Amino acid sequence: MPLKMDNFLSFAIVNGFFIGLLLSFLKFDDPAMIVAATLISTIGFYLITLVSVSLFIRFIGTQDSVSRKSTYNALLEEYIDEFDKREKITNKVRGFLRAMEKTMREEEEEDRRNKSDKQGIEQYGDDF
Repeated sequence: MPLKMDNFLSFAIVNGFFIGLLLSFLKFDDPAMIVAATLISTIGFYLITLVSVSLFIRFIGTQDSVSRKSTYNALLEEYIDEFDKREKITNKVRGFLRAMEKTMREEEEEDRRNKSDKQGIEQYGDDF
């Protein structure tokens, strides 16, 4: 797994801090000088690493990402087309199911009306 540029930059800054702290303890006795030397060495490591990473990205790192971008875009377009096709099929199935439910409800209501009419006729005949 390759080291990402942001992670590399953070790793170098932390290393610069600890190396600067170690060298400051060995060189100076005054606490203010230790802090100042540590900050200066950390900033130095940060700038050197930032320039290195910037040059690496500028001259080496961009070729891979550009060549993969077109393949990713083509793949994403295929996925979008496939999702559109499936959405259309799903909408057709949903419409069919709604039509079937409507037909079943109408048939149930018609059956209820027919049963109530038959019961009404039977009751009317029983009264005479």
